[in-house]
Amino acid sequence: MKILSSIASFRMQTRIIFLVCLVVLASLALNLYLNADEKQNNLVCRATLQIVRDNASFRGIVDFKSGDDKGIAHINGIINVTPQEEYTVQRTILFTHTDYGLSPVWISRQIVISNRETAPSEVLQQFLPDFYLKNSGVTDIDIFALNKDANLITREGIPYLYCQKYKLQDNQ
Repeated sequence: MKILSSIASFRMQTRIIFLVCLVVLASLALNLYLNADEKQNNLVCRATLQIVRDNASFRGIVDFKSGDDKGIAHINGIINVTPQEEYTVQRTILFTHTDYGLSPVWISRQIVISNRETAPSEVLQQFLPDFYLKNSGVTDIDIFALNKDANLITREGIPYLYCQKYKLQDNQ
């Protein structure tokens, strides 16, 4: 009889341990799932950009910081139309973003143009999409994590930017 009672208590302990393990695994899976969604919405990265159109070229850096349904993009660069004709691009775009599935849609809300920018709008239109040029400019993108230090931002399936992650200081 003692053997049967010890077997019964052993089975009860096994069931309790199994349930505890199941709860721990379920909470871990839920935590990983929620953090994966959160990381997708938060983007802090920098891309070096070079665009060539006919004989003119744009070389610059684009910084993105986004999270909590809003973001900021800084674009700094030089446009060379001819060797004698060179323009500076320096602007900040404040935007909102919403997620439709895995693809965020960014809408520019305010564009702040630096007093150092010298590029005329007809030249900028050759190189930059409306998102960087007009309030309420819309861009739909896909963000793919290539590794822990870089993202690939695509637009309509075409690679748009290779964006390297970097850390923000705590006071920013």
